[in-house]
Amino acid sequence: MLEESLSGPELSYIVLTDGHNFIPLAPTRDHKRVFDHDRGPNTGGMGAYSSDSLLWPELEAQIEQTIVRPALEGLAKESRPYCGFLYFGLMLTAAGPKVLEFNCRLGDPETQRF
Repeated sequence: MLEESLSGPELSYIVLTDGHNFIPLAPTRDHKRVFDHDRGPNTGGMGAYSSDSLLWPELEAQIEQTIVRPALEGLAKESRPYCGFLYFGLMLTAAGPKVLEFNCRLGDPETQRF
């Protein structure tokens, strides 16, 4: 199986949901490399940061409309509404946000905010 090669910054988008409605948490990005400009080895969870510059309103609306809502609706349609924290690991590509992974928990290191 071939996979699409994606490039762009990653974004952690976490929502709290009752299975139908949701409230987004502040978007975060985890530190990937020891040094700036992607130099050095991968840290494997050194921590995360959040900034208003990570996500602008139009991009957040696109993520909610094309990723979050369809995921929640799909689970509900299968009689499996999910209640709790739902983590979306995203890649922000030139073609729009792409899903790298889903997790049914708070992300680590995304919750290691100071």
